[in-house]
Amino acid sequence: MDAIDMLLHRRSCRQFTDKQISDADLTTVVDCGLAAPTGMNRQSTKIVIVQEPEKIKLLSKLNATIMNTDSDPFYGAPTVCLILTPKVADYNADSMSLNPMKDGSLVIGAMQNAAYALGLGSCWINRCKEMLLLPEGQKILKELGLEDYEGVGCVALGKPKHQASGKKIKPGRVIRW
Repeated sequence: MDAIDMLLHRRSCRQFTDKQISDADLTTVVDCGLAAPTGMNRQSTKIVIVQEPEKIKLLSKLNATIMNTDSDPFYGAPTVCLILTPKVADYNADSMSLNPMKDGSLVIGAMQNAAYALGLGSCWINRCKEMLLLPEGQKILKELGLEDYEGVGCVALGKPKHQASGKKIKPGRVIRW
């Protein structure tokens, strides 16, 4: 797939089939995320892959609690990736690069573009930081040995139920000075 075409046409997916993505596709998506640029090449972002339905249900419940809803914030995706970065207070404060949230955002964008290039659907899911601040979220981080990390966002991944329609770009967003 042409990179320009991909960047112009990728859309978020909010309807997934229940079929799990292949390990090869997951590895490619994750590798593309890990290859995203980071401030001063720190590469401090962690990606937690969740594919067990019960664990996704738990994460969905935590995320929905933040939204004050009973709906599934992950839209039934069979794979959810948590994108984590060091807490700013724990990041090397003597550096000019206190950019972990920005670095994590680039990881998510790269993962979404890779997913689209492979014919997969993806959606950036907010509230990862807040979800992991809940007692249950803190327990998950402790279990993973990532207590010094915080959430940037989640990436819902799966096979899309429908092909997304073309992207509409709002006019008036570019200003020349």
